[in-house]
Amino acid sequence: MNSRKVRFIPVVLPLVLGAGAALGGCAAETAEADGPTPSEATLVARAAEPPDDVLVLGSTDPAELALTSSQAFFTSAPVVVLAVADDEEARATAAAAAVELAAPVLLVGGAISDGGLRTELGRLGTVAVVEVGEADAPPGQEEGAEDEAPRRATLGDVDGVDRVLLDVGALGVDGTVDPHDLEDVRAALPERGEPETLTEVLALTEPGSLDAAGGPQSAAIATARAAGAVPLEVPGGDPRSSAEVVDAVAAAKALAVVGIGESFGEAEDLAWRLRTAEAGALLPSGSQLVLADGVRYVAVGADAVTRSLVAVGEEARSAAVERAQQAAGAYAEVSPDEVVVPVLEVPATRASSSAGPDRDYSTEIPAEELAPLVDAAEAAGVHVVLRIEPGRATFDEQVAEYADLLARTTVGVALDVDARRPGEGTPAGTVDAAELGAAIDVVAGVVREHALPQKLVVVQRADADAVRDGADLDLGAGEAQVVVQSTSRNGFGERVREWGVLLDGVPEGVVGGWTTGSADPARDVEGVLALDPSPRYVAPAL
Repeated sequence: MNSRKVRFIPVVLPLVLGAGAALGGCAAETAEADGPTPSEATLVARAAEPPDDVLVLGSTDPAELALTSSQAFFTSAPVVVLAVADDEEARATAAAAAVELAAPVLLVGGAISDGGLRTELGRLGTVAVVEVGEADAPPGQEEGAEDEAPRRATLGDVDGVDRVLLDVGALGVDGTVDPHDLEDVRAALPERGEPETLTEVLALTEPGSLDAAGGPQSAAIATARAAGAVPLEVPGGDPRSSAEVVDAVAAAKALAVVGIGESFGEAEDLAWRLRTAEAGALLPSGSQLVLADGVRYVAVGADAVTRSLVAVGEEARSAAVERAQQAAGAYAEVSPDEVVVPVLEVPATRASSSAGPDRDYSTEIPAEELAPLVDAAEAAGVHVVLRIEPGRATFDEQVAEYADLLARTTVGVALDVDARRPGEGTPAGTVDAAELGAAIDVVAGVVREHALPQKLVVVQRADADAVRDGADLDLGAGEAQVVVQSTSRNGFGERVREWGVLLDGVPEGVVGGWTTGSADPARDVEGVLALDPSPRYVAPAL
């Protein structure tokens, strides 16, 4: 995030800002608001300067979420709006009023005790609360009124705090408070100075939350807006998920960001995703996620070096790139509504029958010899997957050797489990899930360090038993899209059966990859696309 200091600006309805590490929930129980009682001359709402760049308010309880939002966004608030926690209409009215009054919203009768809410009033220096609810029956009509008292958000009488009613029905169909009701409320409140609100802060919200006027997050979002934060809806809690969000984050250059909702996860993870979004680079998917809906990757094999481990010439590079484009084009022709990404699968290390100088039975191709093919592919819009054949080396140590190439947006890795040589009681062609997880973690480190879009990591294995403890595979925090690709040599019918169970016993989020029966994936486009589910990563038999 941007390291500039947060700026404050006195305005009626200003811009945006948010803050750092997740806040606690319930405040301590007290009998009354015991904070300062400022004179009318000092009655000014002041937004809170964020302690850090990124904050996540992740509570699923509306009342607790509203409280933590108040704690995060305001240091003082002469006026606070109260609504009944389980009343959707009241929450909607309170949210609309709060933005107009530059005041936080607190929810009564929910997970936060009345004492805890009074403590927050004391911290804010509140001198008046706007209680959203039903008005008392007109004089002379009390007997005809229902036995039940009018429903109204209240904390009772609090020393030094005036109470002002806002009718719950004051909200119009356009989502704004009736001007006359709002004017009546303003007239009943003590005179206040212009609020000091934040600028250049984003409040990330979950899809639909801005349209859900009285939704569970409406109070927290209204408090953020009242403090000056600009709301932005983010699908799946991931700012990398769409070009629109990436563009908005990149353009905002926010000083701080607050995620409102549990989908945003930990603040640390949201922070690196935001750095990626700010960088602005998009994948062919139209987002910063590899396999977004409607995207398919089609790979062909290619060698980047000769037998003497020297980079192939320009003619060979051009031919490889053209083959990848033709294979992808064959799928795009049949599925014109899809985005089909051409891929070159390029050996970076080669399993060997001889131990070699480092005794790992694997030959590492120098990164500088791989670079010319990677350059040519990148220039043509072709992605590259570096195949790792570890021999007796570990996947993670070999992946780390190609960190500089992985720092390119268009480069991922394929972990060839079949190329594992036996040693120290480990059968050939097998690997522990922990080792694969370590390799994914290396890729994740590169993604975070360089603020890169998501990387493709393909795990190639002959059968389910090849990965021990596969259900425990650590996929990271979304830095990589993991694909499990079966390299079975069985006939087509048997491979189709295996396709149906390929993802059994693997963590949620893994995508299946299909291996065609030849080195040219374009030879059976119709057959591949007829599979159920349709493969989103198609690779050649090598």
